[in-house]
Amino acid sequence: MYGAPVTGPMEIPQEPPSYFAQIPAELPEMKDATVGTLRLEGTLAKRLPQMPSGDLQDLSFTNYKQLEAMQLMNEMRYVYDISRQQESRSRAKARARNRQAQKQAERR
Repeated sequence: MYGAPVTGPMEIPQEPPSYFAQIPAELPEMKDATVGTLRLEGTLAKRLPQMPSGDLQDLSFTNYKQLEAMQLMNEMRYVYDISRQQESRSRAKARARNRQAQKQAERR
């Protein structure tokens, strides 16, 4: 007798997939994780000073620390002004509520 039996359904035997077949041929390059590299990681990302301003003959660098401090102070002034306005509005609302409560208390 040649071939598969015809009395039952034909089944093709399949092998389970191999674990090693799932690993790609090339692995991605790993980042250096030595102690020295990890220790320096926070210091390497610091900002560089700004480029020279004006003409190329004038290679004086701007004082970026002073500019950053001035920008921070301006932002703090702006935020403090907003909080002052909010505080004055809430004080005015509280005074109005107190007046309303006083009027209702005097009516009784």
